[in-house]
Amino acid sequence: MHSVNVTFPSSTGLNIAGTIDFPDSPPKAYALFAHCFAGHRHTPGAARVSKQLTDFGIACLRFDFPGLGQSEGEFADTSFSENVADIRAAATWLSTEYNAPQLLVGHSLGGAAALAAAGTIDSIKAVATIGAPFDPAHSVLHYADKISDVDKHGSVEVVLGGRRLTISRHFLEDLAETNPEVYLRGMRKPLLLVHSPIDQTVGIDNAQTIFRVTRYPKSLVALDKADHLLTRQGAAQRAADFIGAWAEQYIVPDQVPQDVGPDAAVSHLATGTRYGVVVRNNNLSISTDRAKADGGRGRGHTAEGLLMSALASGTAQAVKAAAKGMSLDDVNVTVTHIHEATFERRIELEGSLNAGEKSTLLAAGKNAEIVSLISSAHIVDVF
Repeated sequence: MHSVNVTFPSSTGLNIAGTIDFPDSPPKAYALFAHCFAGHRHTPGAARVSKQLTDFGIACLRFDFPGLGQSEGEFADTSFSENVADIRAAATWLSTEYNAPQLLVGHSLGGAAALAAAGTIDSIKAVATIGAPFDPAHSVLHYADKISDVDKHGSVEVVLGGRRLTISRHFLEDLAETNPEVYLRGMRKPLLLVHSPIDQTVGIDNAQTIFRVTRYPKSLVALDKADHLLTRQGAAQRAADFIGAWAEQYIVPDQVPQDVGPDAAVSHLATGTRYGVVVRNNNLSISTDRAKADGGRGRGHTAEGLLMSALASGTAQAVKAAAKGMSLDDVNVTVTHIHEATFERRIELEGSLNAGEKSTLLAAGKNAEIVSLISSAHIVDVF
C-alpha cells in the first residue's frame, strides 16, 4: 500500500486536500471516504479504513471538507448541503483524473452526507456508512444549550476534539431544512450500515431507523466493542474488512488481473515501494518484500520465506496424500534456514499412528515432490 496526496476543487471552487491510498497492484476499483463531523482525513476512522480497503484491491480517496484539516475555507461558511456537493465534486475529479468511484463510504456525519450524495453519483455501485446518524441535525445536539446564542449573535463557538469551531446560523438552517427521509427513500444503491452497539455519540437506533427507511439490498452489521471515533485498536480495520468483503459482490473491476495458471508465476513491482513485489500464481496474488534488515519494509513474504513455505506446504501435502486410511489428525512442518543453502526441516505427526504408519508418512514427507523439484531445478533464462 502507498499513499499520494492530491488537491482538487470543492463545489465552491476552494482547494480541497486529499489523500489516495493505493493497493500494491493496479486498483480493482476506486472509493471515496467522507470523514466525521469536524474531523479530517487523518482521523483514525478515515485513515485506517481507507488504508485497510487496499487489501481488497480498492484505492480510496479520503479528503478534508472545506474549513477542516488542510483544505481551504472557513468551517463557519460551510453546511451539510455543501458537504454533499463536495462529495459529488470529489467523485467528478476522481473520474477525470483516475477512474470513477464505485464505492462510497462515510463516517458519522460524513456517513449521512454519503447517503445524501449517493443517489446523485451514477458511478456509485455500493454505499457503506460507519456510525452514521439518521438525521444530520444529530451532529449539533450536544450543543443544544448554546444554539440559542446563534439567534442573538448569528453564530456560536464550540469546542470539539480540543479545537474551536464556529457554528453559523446558515449551518443550522441548512440542517433544519434537510429531510433525511427524502434522500434515504430515493437512494437505490446497495447499502451496508456498520454501527457499534455501544456507540455513546450516535446510538445504534440511528442505524436501525436508516435500515427501516431505505430500500433493499441493505445490511446492518454490529461493530462490537468499538467507540464512535474508531480509536480503539483494530476497530477501524474491522469496519473496513466488513465493507471490503461486502462490496466485492457489487464492484465491477476496473482492472482485470492477468490470468495466470498453476504452472506459472508472474510478478510486477509494487508501486510506491522500494523492494515490494506482487506475485501472481494460480490466479491468486501474493505480496512480497525484503525484510527491514535487507532494506525493505517487511510488508510481505520474503523470497526466502516463499521458498521455505513451498517446502513446508509441499511436505505437508505429501504426508496427507500418503495418509489414506490412517488416523492422521495433523502434520506440522517447520523449515528453518540454518546458513547459506542449508535448511532444517522438522516434521511432527499428530494422531493415533503406529510405528509403521509413522515411518511411512515420514518417508513420504522426506521424499516430497517439491524437494526433488527444488534440488534438481534447471532455470532457462529468456530475455
